[in-house]
Amino acid sequence: MNHKENEYVFPGEVLCAYEEYMPSDWTYVDDGYVKASIAGKISIDEKNKSIKIKADNAPRSLKKNDLVIGYITEVKSSKALVTIKKIIGTDRDLITGYKGYIHISKATSDYIQTLHYLFKIGDIIKARVANVYSNDYIELTTSNNDLGVIKAMCVNCRKFMKLDKKTHTLECECGHKDTRKISVNYGGLKE
Repeated sequence: MNHKENEYVFPGEVLCAYEEYMPSDWTYVDDGYVKASIAGKISIDEKNKSIKIKADNAPRSLKKNDLVIGYITEVKSSKALVTIKKIIGTDRDLITGYKGYIHISKATSDYIQTLHYLFKIGDIIKARVANVYSNDYIELTTSNNDLGVIKAMCVNCRKFMKLDKKTHTLECECGHKDTRKISVNYGGLKE
């Protein structure tokens, strides 16, 4: 162990060997060592054998039940991949690249054969965090009415589509019509 509890450290400083403590908030593993990712004070949890950095100005990390905004990067039949950009209700943007996914069972409360009917690449979505496994493995859900696609891009011309509230379908100025797992907040965001 290179440092003591409550000692102030700077980004990149080695805190300990990976075998001593598991990295937690605002720490990471590099070449077998746990290092600080932000400036702050060291906090050690002896019970769980983990080490983290506490800082007053640290951005918030994702937690279960957080509402987030992201965009769809890939759609498979049973899983859609999402890049998470913002936690709703916070002023600061996320500094780390959170990657999430929506499993077909968490996309809607209705039965659906494939996620290709609900999401397309480039769609901007509002989702709830179901579980946080790591920064690049976050399970999301869009099954509530206020969750889902809040902005959709046309698959033909890549312009944003308008919602026809009577037919509940999306229409583009190029004439293309499509469907998605549309949020009741489509076209704008109500926090």
